[in-house]
Amino acid sequence: MARPLLLLVVPLALLGSSLASADFYSHRYGGLALQATALDDTCRDTRDFVGLLNSTNQVAALSDCSDTGEGAKLYAGWRWSPHFAVEADLRQTATSTSNFVVHNPQFTYLAVKDRITNRMGNAFLVGHLPVGRSGFSVFGKLGGGFWFNELRSLQRGEAVAVFQFEDGSVQPVAIPVEGVFTETSSGFHWGYGAGVSYQLRDRWTIRAEWELFPEIGSEDLRGEYQVESASVGWSIHF
Repeated sequence: MARPLLLLVVPLALLGSSLASADFYSHRYGGLALQATALDDTCRDTRDFVGLLNSTNQVAALSDCSDTGEGAKLYAGWRWSPHFAVEADLRQTATSTSNFVVHNPQFTYLAVKDRITNRMGNAFLVGHLPVGRSGFSVFGKLGGGFWFNELRSLQRGEAVAVFQFEDGSVQPVAIPVEGVFTETSSGFHWGYGAGVSYQLRDRWTIRAEWELFPEIGSEDLRGEYQVESASVGWSIHF
């Protein structure tokens, strides 16, 4: 009886080994990626906004603006074959900051420090092209999702309020201003990307990728811009 038992154990062991290697092409995964992001044209839109504040009796000047920085995303997906996967992520991109000052003969000054934060949720269809049995795979992705922006504005100085009296006369009055004002906007977007990944022991994957989201933001909140990112990520299969 020992020989038939041995013949049964060997095929089962081979089958288990085959399933383990096939598992990589039918797995769920989750990971974290660190990003370098650019909110393209955000500073251009801010310069345009500040420029509109200039008039014959008023001068507005932008002192500095930044629209690049670090970001991060959490992602999860299901790769059901060597060539296709679906994936979703939540991310926060770089924060755009700007500072400008407004001078007017009717008040001393008004200094404004703005910060725009951007958060996104996305879903993608991912196409993979494995490079032989090397563990490397080149991929492209196409999808879309939901964005949420928050403008946080710290204002300090004076502003002018215009009062109309009972006799019909109008009187401008300078009012001290010091506080934080917030405004939000949201909407839908589309995006695409490409990258390369490397599989480690059917359990881990590291990857580098580039992504572009062309239509983020709105005219109600300093204009529309695009988010471009390059990232390095690490994921675990389960």
